[in-house]
Amino acid sequence: MSRAFDDLGPYSDPRVSDAGAWPTEPESISPSVRSTPMPISAIAAALAADDAEERRQGAARLGRADVAEALPLLLRALGDPDWRVRKEATYACHRLIQASSSAAPSQGGAEGDRPSAAQRGAEGDRPPAAQRGAEGDRPAAAEGERPSAPQLLVGALLDALRTSDDVGLRNAAIEVLGYCGRDATPALVGALGELAGDERKLVVDALGRTRDPAALDALYATLGEKDDNLRQSAIEAISGMGLIARERVTDILYERLADRDRFVRLTALNGLNGLEAPVPWRVLAPLIDDPILRSSALVAAALAESPEAPRALCAALATARGGAFAQLVRALARLAEGPLASHVVTSLRAAPLEVGARLVQAAAALGPGGAEPPSWRGLGADPVSGRAQALVLAAMARAPGAADAAVQAMIEPALVETAQRALGLLGEEALPAVLAYLERHVDPDPDLWEGLDDATAALIDGAVAIAEQRGRAGDPARPAPDAAADPSLDELLGAVRRSVKSPSTLVATSALYGLAKIGAADDFDLVVSQTRAISLPVARAAESALAGLSERYPEAARALARQLMQAERTHLAAAIVIEALGSADPEELAFLRSAASAGDVRARRAAVTAVAAAAGVAALDVLSLSLADEEREVRLAAARALGRLYASLSDADPAGGERARARELLGLVRASGEPELVAAAAQGGAPFRSDPPWSDAGDRLSAPVSIEVGEGAVSTPGMSGGPPSGKVP
Repeated sequence: MSRAFDDLGPYSDPRVSDAGAWPTEPESISPSVRSTPMPISAIAAALAADDAEERRQGAARLGRADVAEALPLLLRALGDPDWRVRKEATYACHRLIQASSSAAPSQGGAEGDRPSAAQRGAEGDRPPAAQRGAEGDRPAAAEGERPSAPQLLVGALLDALRTSDDVGLRNAAIEVLGYCGRDATPALVGALGELAGDERKLVVDALGRTRDPAALDALYATLGEKDDNLRQSAIEAISGMGLIARERVTDILYERLADRDRFVRLTALNGLNGLEAPVPWRVLAPLIDDPILRSSALVAAALAESPEAPRALCAALATARGGAFAQLVRALARLAEGPLASHVVTSLRAAPLEVGARLVQAAAALGPGGAEPPSWRGLGADPVSGRAQALVLAAMARAPGAADAAVQAMIEPALVETAQRALGLLGEEALPAVLAYLERHVDPDPDLWEGLDDATAALIDGAVAIAEQRGRAGDPARPAPDAAADPSLDELLGAVRRSVKSPSTLVATSALYGLAKIGAADDFDLVVSQTRAISLPVARAAESALAGLSERYPEAARALARQLMQAERTHLAAAIVIEALGSADPEELAFLRSAASAGDVRARRAAVTAVAAAAGVAALDVLSLSLADEEREVRLAAARALGRLYASLSDADPAGGERARARELLGLVRASGEPELVAAAAQGGAPFRSDPPWSDAGDRLSAPVSIEVGEGAVSTPGMSGGPPSGKVP
């Protein structure tokens, strides 16, 4: 069949680059055996032995022999009864051809100045009779030039095709002739005009294997003959040259889509698919009705550029079964990823309801006992990718049951991403199915969560995204949907609130992030309580959720901050709220300064960040003290806040004292000997590489050095690495 994707081979020499790929030799014979010369008489004796392994060892030595002396022995080995001996002989021929090609430039100048065998012909593509030796079509060497290995092999192997009925020898001869490349083309073209019967078919096969574009004329002429077997071999050979002469081959393959022979049409269509050449829909449409051509025609339909293709494929989905149904799904899925995506959606929604129902059925999970849904029987491949494609198409069609299928697919790890995409395509239509799932699975019993954590968390994320998108659809300035005016959103909020206290960390964190986006002012108390959760990921998610709610409901958040400031256990939450608001009155600033030096670590860290955001340069005193805090988390927060503060002062007050003081503090950070502090400050915005005071900071951080501060020096033996360009990923 088509060889459109064959490798062109690792050899780039001009004389062999257009030939077939060189095979990988087996390692059962060591390279030393193949590379060690051996007297020709000893090789002949080995090839005459009764033991096949001894004959194979002898054939391996032929690759280092003189080609003229070895030629009779090569023919004997290529016709050996044992296939391993024949294969070893083909390897020997390959090595002889390779050695001849490598030596060619030294025999009469550069390769570019040496006429090829194709250029030496004077009678069309055949060598003239005066230049042919006693062996018929063997191309003779120029006067005074020793024949090359390809020249000798081509003549001898063509003679073997004429005189021998040995199938093994004939097959081996075709393989070697192909690897002779364009050196074999003139002789093969000549033989094609002289031989008859099966020999002509073998010559056509060899011409295709040469990968010589010069052979295309002869192969194309063969397509006009009456012998269907010969024509079929010719179209296979032409198709295999698609990557070498793409334009010419494509034209020929297009022309043959109307051939009288179904096999020729099939091979041409496969060749065009291999080249990813789109076929006009008016040509392709009749081929889809042919059972033999349908599979390849459906592949071609996925490459079609006509809006009619999606409509025809959707119509065929209603009755297709097994492999045909799977191919239709694949073709539509590919079209949906390209410029015809809108036409695919329109066609799916205009199709009969049966099409959507079949897509939903095909996307469903495997039935009892692992049985595939009826639509996939006979597919012969892993149905997971097909189910994923069917699910996306069902969502595009907005088929009844598509949301339930997407929710069910969310439980399967291999289909999670596809299910999320399907839910996004369905939008608010998917909310009832998601809510029904959450109603069943949001439960305080940990046993119910086993194996479902990922799916439930992902469904919460997807439902929140849908609700948020719907809330903003009517009014882009609207920060979030209104639960009071939307019963389904109120139901979703109830499920999310229950999920906040789930025993599953994944579910609880997803629920908290969801509250930040669609929660109400009434959710402040619930979120504040979770900032003290035992699970650190849940507590961190609660901090983010509290900040998000504060930005959405600033008035309620300001009143809440006043309450939270009264109790030490809620100082963390109070600092987070004030930071999210971005401003603070004197009482709140006093609270932040106090909280930055007392209380638990997380509260101090939050207070440091908040005071820098709310007080600006007035926070430098707090930051200078926090840089010496005994807790690493607080020091890093102070360094990061200092970097941000310095970056905000750089342009606003280039000569002010505040900027100088901030620079002085950053100098202390750099001199501290703590690479993490330097990285945190750079992450905040301190330009340690670009700003003149620290232009060499990166170099200083890359190895143990002594960093000068004033007249003294601080040794930093443990420092390594530094923030690139003042940024830390």
